[in-house]
Amino acid sequence: MILPRAAKATGYTVADLTGPCRARPLAWTRFAIMAEMRAHGYSLPRIGRILHRDHSTVLNGLRQAQALRGNPGFEIIRGAIA
Repeated sequence: MILPRAAKATGYTVADLTGPCRARPLAWTRFAIMAEMRAHGYSLPRIGRILHRDHSTVLNGLRQAQALRGNPGFEIIRGAIA
């Protein structure tokens, strides 16, 4: 599964990734995870259930991930997760 792999790659715990913290590095990691899950065919509600978020929050996260493409810091996170 993507979530445990992403946790191991980024040094966060699964609890960190599914928790309420909105610090930028953690939020960017969530955005990258959302994009990776979506690329693997996961639905918005399913991604939301896995990350303990609403589907509309996932949609916003996917938009944020798209906007961050090309940002060196975000690309490092994406590369670690993929």
